[in-house]
Formats: sequence, structure tokens, C-alpha cells
Amino acid sequence: MNKIFKFALVLLALVFGGQLQAQFTTTFAKNVNPGQQNGLYYSLPQTMLKLDFIIEEVQLEKGPLSDYASNYFEMEDIVDYATTEYQLLDVKMSTIASPDPNALFFVTMTGARGGSKMQFDVLPNGIIRSVGVGNDAETVEPTRPEQEKPQCCREESGCEGGFVGLMTAGKTNAMLAKEVADKIAEIRKAKFYLISGDVETASNPETFNAMYKKLDAMEKEYTSLLLGKRVAKKVVKTVYVVPNKEVPTQSVAKFSESEGLTVGTGGIGSIITVQTLPMNTTAAINAPSQSAVESMTYENKVFYRIPEMANVKVSFESETLLEDRVIVNQLGALLTAPVTNSKLTFDTETGQIVNMRMQ
Repeated sequence: MNKIFKFALVLLALVFGGQLQAQFTTTFAKNVNPGQQNGLYYSLPQTMLKLDFIIEEVQLEKGPLSDYASNYFEMEDIVDYATTEYQLLDVKMSTIASPDPNALFFVTMTGARGGSKMQFDVLPNGIIRSVGVGNDAETVEPTRPEQEKPQCCREESGCEGGFVGLMTAGKTNAMLAKEVADKIAEIRKAKFYLISGDVETASNPETFNAMYKKLDAMEKEYTSLLLGKRVAKKVVKTVYVVPNKEVPTQSVAKFSESEGLTVGTGGIGSIITVQTLPMNTTAAINAPSQSAVESMTYENKVFYRIPEMANVKVSFESETLLEDRVIVNQLGALLTAPVTNSKLTFDTETGQIVNMRMQ
């Protein structure tokens, strides 16, 4: 009986001794009294979806001789006025970790014994990286993601204006239109002879390609005087989305062929939606409710997350543009872990504990 009693005393000494060596409390941020400074804030990361929409933007410019184009090109697409057209080509998705306002906590230091130190290591944005008792935490410079540059290209058809070396003095637009049409006919005839093999130099593949490209560029320049010019380029428009457990389907943008893409729902066009459905990979975990997390104070404990795997689908006009599975932190389980004579290391992308080391 005495042995059991002595063992119980030793066990209690270890438990309460560890707590006294580095004692602190963790509280949900909104419960902190105004002006309270005896502590620090830390947060867990939430998942933000980064959607890069690749859009073709085509600027249409009316040709200086377009009023006469129908006399020579009845079946061609004539640009009647200057405008811009848009086409949605593709969408690519990546994820970014950002501080979660619904997982922001305040830690109050209430005492320590024997020179032991409780150390919290956080990123510059407040996301927790490690917490522990004893030795100084290692100082690690945060890895900052490289800024992605939009991948754009520019494809032009037509000339930059003018009449491509034509002698315009004393000529009416009708005369110039006739001269341009004749030039186009000559160029097309030359291309035909080149393709049919009537030109001797065409036997050399490199020479053939160079000659054909030159003739094709000349045809486009002359044709733009009558039909107008189309300048096409690809642009990337980015939309950021924070998945919400309460709202699985979110309207994030609108797109139209006349206005392009606008973020939010205030623009013109059809709505682009993002649906995020959890795959219940954390359903078996008996985690505390959000209300419990927000209302209670925890001694010598910190919060961490076990993230959820989710299926993300991006849709436009009932068409699925993208569907993929990604980790979404805020849909997972929010739990607490004790910190007594130990050091915990967190994954700063998910908020999950990846290492526990006893001191």
C-alpha cells in the first residue's frame, strides 16, 4: 500500500511539476480583453485556392479601307468597328496557406520555474511553427514563395497602320482598295506557285519555309487594310477563393465574351462557381465544436489541425472547367495538444503537428 501511495505521489509530482516549469493558457482571440499585452497571438493556416484563368483577348480594329472590302471579299469576316473579344481557354489551380481568422489564439504566460523557457516560434504572418520547453528554438528563415509571372503571349495579324508601301498621292480610297485587292491576288498566286513546285528554290525546305512565311506576312498586311486587324494575346486573371464549410458552393466571378472576367458577382456574364466538398477523411475524429473552442480557456495546451481532403470543382455555364482533390485545412479537425516538457513542430502549410520531441 505504501508503495502504491509513493508511486502516486511521484506521478503527481511529475505531472504538476511539468506544468509549473512552463505554464501558460490559450484563449480564442476574440475573448482577449482590450489592451491585454501579456502574451502573444498565433494562428493556424487556412487553405486559399488560387485560380489562374487563361483567357484569349482579341482586339479588333477596323481597316482603313474596310468600306470597300465587300467588293472583293464577300465571304470574309470584315471588322466593322473596333472592339475586344474574350475567350476562356483554361483554368489552373494551386493552394496558398494564409492565417485563418477562425483559428487565431492568444497565449498568456502565467509563470515558469527553475529558469525553464516556454518558446513559441511563429512566421512573420503569425502562423505557428513550433512551441516547446527548454532549449532555444531554432531560428529558421521562412521560405517565401516566388511570385508567379503571368504567362502571356501576343499574336498579331495585320500591320501597324498605313498603306504598306502603296503610293497614295492623288488616289481615292476606292482606287487604293482596288490596288490592295490586286496585290493580295498577286501574293496568293505566288504562294500557289511556291506550293505547287513551280519555283526552283522551293526544293530547299529552309528556303521554302522562309519564302512562304514572307508571302504569308505580306498577305496579312494587305488584307488587314480591307478586312481589319485582329491582335490576339493570352492573359492570366487570378481569383482567390477561401473554401467555407458552411457554403460548399461559392459564386466567385463572372465571364462574358464581350467583357471578359470580373471578380465577384457584380459584372456582366455567366457565373463561375467553385464547389468544395469534404471527403470525410477526418469524420472519425471527435473534435470539439467551434463554439467550444471559442468559449473555453486551455492550460498548457496549443491548438493544431488535422486537415481534410476535399474535392474541388470549378464550373462555368454547367460545364466543368477543372476538378481535382486538394487538402483544405479549415474543413478538417481542430484539436489540442499538451505542452509539458516537450517541443512540438507544426507543418506551416496545414497546421498539423509533424514532430513531438520530449525534453
